[in-house]
Amino acid sequence: MAMNYDILAFLIFIAMLSIVMYKNKKRLSLQKVLYPFVYIILYKTQLGIGFMKRLSSRHRQIIVTIAYCFIGFAFAGMIFISYAILRTMIQFIISPKTTQTGMALIYPGTSIPGIGYLTFWYWLIGLFTIALVHELAHGIVAVAHKIKIKSSGFAVLGIIAPLFPAAFVEPDEKEMRRRPPIQQYSVLAAGPMINLLIALLLFALMPYVADSSNSMLAPFESRMTVPTGFSFTISNASMPAGQAGLVNNTFITSVNGANVTSADSFIEQLYYCTKPGQEITLASHNASYAIKTIESPAGNGRAYIGVENLRNVRAVAPEYRSAYPVFAWFKGLFKWLFLLNFFIGLTNLLPIFITDGARMLQVALEDTISNKKRADLIWKVINWMFFALIVIGLLSTYFKKFF
Repeated sequence: MAMNYDILAFLIFIAMLSIVMYKNKKRLSLQKVLYPFVYIILYKTQLGIGFMKRLSSRHRQIIVTIAYCFIGFAFAGMIFISYAILRTMIQFIISPKTTQTGMALIYPGTSIPGIGYLTFWYWLIGLFTIALVHELAHGIVAVAHKIKIKSSGFAVLGIIAPLFPAAFVEPDEKEMRRRPPIQQYSVLAAGPMINLLIALLLFALMPYVADSSNSMLAPFESRMTVPTGFSFTISNASMPAGQAGLVNNTFITSVNGANVTSADSFIEQLYYCTKPGQEITLASHNASYAIKTIESPAGNGRAYIGVENLRNVRAVAPEYRSAYPVFAWFKGLFKWLFLLNFFIGLTNLLPIFITDGARMLQVALEDTISNKKRADLIWKVINWMFFALIVIGLLSTYFKKFF
């Protein structure tokens, strides 16, 4: 079994982080969430506070206005992600064998279907930059509202072991809780909303930086690569393609004896030139497959062999072989920055105790329910419910055979 160097790097990183924290334990602050299972370790400094003050003093009105606009989007995001989690988990509870929750911890060395492989460096750079801009946004809006920032610094989220690097900004909580709800909302919403805005910006730039679909290549990639064929996944091993011996990601270079450079010729042959019951021949570099087609399950009378997720395959042009690995690395980083900003931004709006969404919900309940004990009880019930759903969703991902 080949060693996964990204997981090894992750384990070394955790070990080094643990040693550093142990040696500096007197300078660290521990926040117990569900200790010792979930906790946050803080290393308090004054880093960045001067920058927040300067930026906020120069552009206070613009910052406050934008932060107020964030509030509505943040609550909409909270409703969206809460509904999505509830819907998914209800489906899972009803039908655990056929429902995938899609929940997973974000750690390096894992492959996510339809997304790709997360390397250690993508993970580390992504989490650190996301946490940095997230906390800067909180701090800048807090200072714009003239709320004192007590400290800032580095943090580690621990789930049993110290796992995820982060950053933090610590406003004066007593002062913040005395402010009107709208100011509290704007400070809390700033972090996740800046992550989602960055994700939106990266998504808008995606066609110019990364290969986001079979039909759209980044300009640089279009120049640096040439089309060489296509691949696909097998939808069901009992279908004609699977029975013919084809496997996932077989690289096809020929259809019915004619060389092809993309999936277009295959689609044309299968859909328009082949009737159900006729044969179609696909070939790779070292094998040929004669496949007897069947009628499409869609009932449209077209030939069908049981493949999906067709993807054009391109090879690096000889003159760019030395430069392409650098381009590919940054292309992957760009994609993961988009994905991590999007998913972490949305997850931070879910009401689960330590999230910004949980704090926003707490302020909203205390502002609308006169009985503070009742408001606190409702808040805790909602948070525990979503926490339990997330735990069940994660367990279903990592222990599928028990569900």
